[in-house]
Amino acid sequence: MKKFLKPKYILNVAVIGLCVGIILYFFFSENGLRDLLRSKTPLLWQWFVAALISEAVFMLFESSVIYVFIKDDYKNFRFIDAVKTALMGLFWCAVTPSSTGGQPMQVYLLHSMKVEVGYATSRLTQKFMVYQVVLTLINIASVIINLPFILSTPNVKLVIMLLALGFITQIGVTVLFLIFSFSEKLSHKIVMFVTKLLHKIRIIKNVDEKIEGIEKQLDEFHTSNREIYKKPKLLTKATILTFCQFVAMFMVSYFIYRALGFNAASPVQIMSCQAYVNLMSGMIPIPGASGAAELGFTAFFSVFFLHGTLKSAALIWRFINYYLVVFVTAPFAYLSKDKTDAAKAEEEKQIKA
Repeated sequence: MKKFLKPKYILNVAVIGLCVGIILYFFFSENGLRDLLRSKTPLLWQWFVAALISEAVFMLFESSVIYVFIKDDYKNFRFIDAVKTALMGLFWCAVTPSSTGGQPMQVYLLHSMKVEVGYATSRLTQKFMVYQVVLTLINIASVIINLPFILSTPNVKLVIMLLALGFITQIGVTVLFLIFSFSEKLSHKIVMFVTKLLHKIRIIKNVDEKIEGIEKQLDEFHTSNREIYKKPKLLTKATILTFCQFVAMFMVSYFIYRALGFNAASPVQIMSCQAYVNLMSGMIPIPGASGAAELGFTAFFSVFFLHGTLKSAALIWRFINYYLVVFVTAPFAYLSKDKTDAAKAEEEKQIKA
């Protein structure tokens, strides 16, 4: 009973229940996917295949960005290693609140590939910074391009408020990471405070040894940070790859749009609306932003998916963009199991010593 009453367990059950409920609703409700499949509406399956390929290309670019960052100093780092790291990270991002589990697990895996923890943390943080900057610029451009569309939406005040909150959240996260990356004194104080707090509530033992190890990794982290900003070519390459990554991810919605027989809207319009959906759902701190993502999709794409196809489009998009990603990347989660078990064994060994 104690296991079932743990907050983590309750959250997992609640999220799974929410996901199942949403799937059933979008499939069986009126004008849901079941009705679409029963109807005589012609479906262009080649566009569905294009949507799947686009999602695969997104994963390929994710792997490429990791490869560019790590290969810079670790010449033996292979592209297949980057693929493993990317897919494992995508899985843990998908199943943890606010995608917080991806990077720590990637650090574990990279460490097993003989990449120093501080270096791996630094490069993944820099990757995240590039990701945030590119995403922010895309969102700003999307708002400017589609401003008439935003102002014409029925709930324009609510839409503007949600977009504003999304921008504030996104910029806040970016600023926090910038502080952590460039302010060595402040980042040390924050990490030491959190470490000592975890020790007081008995999550961390041997706090002095932990602090010594953390300080060493932080020093390496900041050293790597200083070095990479002297490499504009690497950052430019990472920025271009990240932009292509977003294009591939946002094009999934456009291909679904074409698969359902529509062609009036341009790829830029559809991609801009997808950027809004991602911006809004990013504020929801539950795994996969379940519920918020579907709600955002139906809110922004209601003017594009007509004739009772909106629910079907939302479910197909969610399946490709989230559920299929979890299914494909789940086997790679086991790559982190041995690392976490090894870390626990090492900690127990130190305690006994």
